[in-house]
Amino acid sequence: MKTEEFEECKKITKYDVFFDTALKFDDLTLENYKAFMPNAFDVVLKRKEKEPLLMYEIAIEELGKRWTASEHMPFHGPWHHLIVPGIIIASLKNNEYAFTDDDVEEAMKRGSMIPGGSCGFHGVCGAGTGLGIAVSIITKSTDFHDAERSKALEAACEAIGRIAKLGGPRCCRMSTYITLSLAVKRLAEMGYKLPVEQTVGQCKIHAQNKECHGLKCPFYPRR
Repeated sequence: MKTEEFEECKKITKYDVFFDTALKFDDLTLENYKAFMPNAFDVVLKRKEKEPLLMYEIAIEELGKRWTASEHMPFHGPWHHLIVPGIIIASLKNNEYAFTDDDVEEAMKRGSMIPGGSCGFHGVCGAGTGLGIAVSIITKSTDFHDAERSKALEAACEAIGRIAKLGGPRCCRMSTYITLSLAVKRLAEMGYKLPVEQTVGQCKIHAQNKECHGLKCPFYPRR
């Protein structure tokens, strides 16, 4: 999308019109996205990494290889909404905690319910909400529960709050890094220790994001 097209989209406040226009500028359709989403389920369910940020980077690379609707997979996309909770639960499973592929798939199904553009149109970042989804899986929460429901809400709110404070237009990768990093800390408080590798979590593909936040982003390379 060209800069002038990006600015034109910013003037559109109707959800359907916005996405029809934005997709048209990218020579894509909603059907391209819908057809691609099952790949995210398949990729995450096959991952064996124990460290969530590393799993994310490898999963995104694999998804990029499967994308065929255009020359390059879009930097932003609703697949982040489902792979974030899926990766958190898959990381727990791969670290031999009592979670199954069914739990991973359930987390991703819930994430897939969050529409694209939810950060701007609903005030709810899909990636950030992924932490709330993961906590709800862990605590076996439903909307009928008390403390469990509160834990899920608090987790999602904290992730979304951190994303909001960084400002700027959308960056699905930054939002995902923030959420997965926070997940490691909050899950440790719940008794689930996940490994952290210092070699991951620094964005190596920021040049692909025309609206990159640069040094304002904590994951932008400093050297």
